[in-house]
Amino acid sequence: MTSNLTQTAFQARRQNLINLALKRDPVQSYPKPVVTFVENVPPTNVNVGELHVTDTIVNELPPVNSHISVISQPQMVVDELPSATPTIKLTSDRSISTTSSILKNRSENVSSKLAAPLKSTGDISPLVPLVGTAILLVIIGASAVFLPPFLLALQTHRDYSCYPGCWNGGSCSAQNVCTCLTGYEGDRCQTTICNQSCNHGVCAQPYACTCQAGWNGTFCDQPICIPACVNGNCTLPNYCSCDVKYTGYLCLTPVCSPSCVHGFCTSPNYCTCNVGWNGTICDEPICSPSCINGNCTYPDVCNCSTGWEDSICSTPICSPNCMHDSNCTAPDTCVCSVGYNGSYCQYPPDNCTCATGWTGQTCEIAICSMPCLNGGTCISPDNCSCDITNWDGLQCETPVCSRNCTNGGTCGPTPHTCNCTVNWTDSVCSTPPNNCTCQFGYNGSVCEYPICEEGCSNGGICVAPNQCNCTSSWSGLLCLIPRCNPYCQNGGICLAPSTCLCDNTAWNGSYCQVPICSTSCQNGGTCIGPNICQCTTGYTGDLCQDPVCIPINFHDELDYQGPNATCQHGGTCISPNNCSCTSLWSGTYCEAPVCSLPCINGGNCTSPGVCTCNITEWNGTQCEIPVCDPACSNRNHLEIS
Repeated sequence: MTSNLTQTAFQARRQNLINLALKRDPVQSYPKPVVTFVENVPPTNVNVGELHVTDTIVNELPPVNSHISVISQPQMVVDELPSATPTIKLTSDRSISTTSSILKNRSENVSSKLAAPLKSTGDISPLVPLVGTAILLVIIGASAVFLPPFLLALQTHRDYSCYPGCWNGGSCSAQNVCTCLTGYEGDRCQTTICNQSCNHGVCAQPYACTCQAGWNGTFCDQPICIPACVNGNCTLPNYCSCDVKYTGYLCLTPVCSPSCVHGFCTSPNYCTCNVGWNGTICDEPICSPSCINGNCTYPDVCNCSTGWEDSICSTPICSPNCMHDSNCTAPDTCVCSVGYNGSYCQYPPDNCTCATGWTGQTCEIAICSMPCLNGGTCISPDNCSCDITNWDGLQCETPVCSRNCTNGGTCGPTPHTCNCTVNWTDSVCSTPPNNCTCQFGYNGSVCEYPICEEGCSNGGICVAPNQCNCTSSWSGLLCLIPRCNPYCQNGGICLAPSTCLCDNTAWNGSYCQVPICSTSCQNGGTCIGPNICQCTTGYTGDLCQDPVCIPINFHDELDYQGPNATCQHGGTCISPNNCSCTSLWSGTYCEAPVCSLPCINGGNCTSPGVCTCNITEWNGTQCEIPVCDPACSNRNHLEIS
């Protein structure tokens, strides 16, 4: 309020001084001096025609390299500027375009012309000191301020210019100072304002982001995925970060861990198995019918246990084969034909010498030093065949429970009955007491979960403290030991499930069961051990290369080792039971002498070329000479008619 009163007092005093000056020497009605901006023109006096409207000097700064020329004769006091002042614009033809802010849309073009200085009608104008060099004394309070008259006029001018202008609706509020609308800033209101930075876009409108392709949201911070992610989040344009249970484009592919071996993952951790496979991860083959004495290793493919063969492992193997039409009833177990005995029925009747572990007339009864219990049967020496649904163990002494006894319970004393620890009940000891204090190795609300500290590997399941129930392909406490079923034989080493490493110089086969003979057995012989041939009837030798000629009256061909196994009298065995004799002998075994002249009259060839005659009747080399008893006399002889 004080500032306004001071300004008002200043204006009043100024006007009074002007009025006093005019009373002393009234000013004739001359045109008001007009300021013109002239570019690159020397200073000159300009006579400006009278304007049709009341215009005043504009507080406009001259252009660069311009100067102001003012009429100096006569000089006048400039009137007070009105509250709304017109503006003046320079044109290219050195004219002044004025537009009054009071008279809207009205403008005048004033062309400047060079003219002689104006002369006063009076002798000496009292205003000369005021316009040219006089200084107007203004008294404000106790202070004196000396100002040129044209500065007093310019001091009250309220129009401004902002070059090159205020943008986006801004207004010029002071010389080269723009006042911006809401949402804009900058010296010319050229910059839009957004409350928060546009992450992936630009601030194109006040408080509104224009996003780049693939982004959305108020601040362009939300990526766009087309089509949308199904089981995950859109983290970058058209890029999905999937949940842990899904993967793939749009997160549509479920994840199974571990992976499905022979099937497809159709939902998280759920496998749909191919035909012929079963199990959580489709790793258990299905054999129909089931393998009797072996394991199903591939759909409808059985890997037979040692001593069994055929498609379902139901046929036992006896090696060597049971002889004399005997039957193989179990691996390496022959039921001999009547009268025969021996491990493979090789001994003829009434000549049984039983091997260790066997007895009976034909050594057909196995001996178990520890008797088989609970209905078990001794099927081979110290080998009991148990009712596997109820009993197990070397003597069939261990009861079997179809469900594992839990919480420390043990199976027994009868099959399928658990002997539970204190406070646990029911058939598998799973019903807890009212207050559970778990034994070491168990946890859970009712101590139902066993603890395996190091975890079960290869698909094994923890069934007791630090005890894993492994799959059919693994064994060991933590299921780390591969299992070969049947077991690797003859010193083979199980490297991986059903994969044996054999001594390739002596054994071969999937479980090292096939012996190797470095030189093949001949004449139909069979390799039954490393470099050991089992020959067919009629041959012998390491490789079955030698034929055998056996006397007819010798029945046990396997045990025959007599000297007459070869052909007699220098004959040579050239094939089984086929002798090549010398010229003096004949017969199957070269046992019959040859007489080149046949023996007659009942004589017998008893050695090569020698006939044995009935000496009472015949004599001679061929028994051709009759014998007379008594002898004939007078040179008579017996005539044979």
